[in-house]
Amino acid sequence: MEEKKKTYFISLAKRTISDVSIPDTVEYEVITTPSQIVGFQSLLEENDSKDFIFAAKNIPFKPFAEGEVDEMRRESDDNLMEVYEFIYNFGTEETREKLKEVGYRK
Repeated sequence: MEEKKKTYFISLAKRTISDVSIPDTVEYEVITTPSQIVGFQSLLEENDSKDFIFAAKNIPFKPFAEGEVDEMRRESDDNLMEVYEFIYNFGTEETREKLKEVGYRK
């Protein structure tokens, strides 16, 4: 049986996914299945974990370990692009317009 799609509201600033729109929050409306949103939540959590590790490794204990930090930056950029791609692919027309306003182009 195919999963039924639902509307979700994603706030990247607050790192939240909600069934209801939250006033005074920049959020993106998407229409997707519960299992797809669970996968997206995992991606957000992975990014949070990597952000913490990146911040810890960016502290200059090893001044010449730039290669490792550069690789982490690339991974972080790739993960962020996955987040925006998900939002674009499942987003409403209004969501896609918001993404264009912040510079995302597909």
